[in-house]
Amino acid sequence: MATNAPYTRSWSEIEWMLAEAQEQMLEQKMKFHNRKRIRDKEGCRRAAAKFARAKGMADVLTWVIGGLGVPDPMSGFEDINDFPLQQSAS
Repeated sequence: MATNAPYTRSWSEIEWMLAEAQEQMLEQKMKFHNRKRIRDKEGCRRAAAKFARAKGMADVLTWVIGGLGVPDPMSGFEDINDFPLQQSAS
C-alpha cells in the first residue's frame, strides 16, 4: 500500500464539503431532539451517530483548511496497545 494518490481536490470542493458536513450536523441535531421528544430511542441513536460522523468530517476539513485554533483531529486517540483486551473467565 505504498501508492501515493495525486492531490486532485480544489479548495472550493473542500470548502463545499465542509459546508455540507456542518449542515448535516445541524440537521442531525434537530432530528435527535425531535426523536428524543417522541421517545424514539433507535432514532436518537442513529441521529447521534450521524451527527458524530458529520462532526468528525467538519473537524478534519477545518483542520485541512487551516482554521485558527483548530486542534489536531487525531488528538485524543490512544494506541490500541495501550488498552489490552481483557480475557473473560468462561
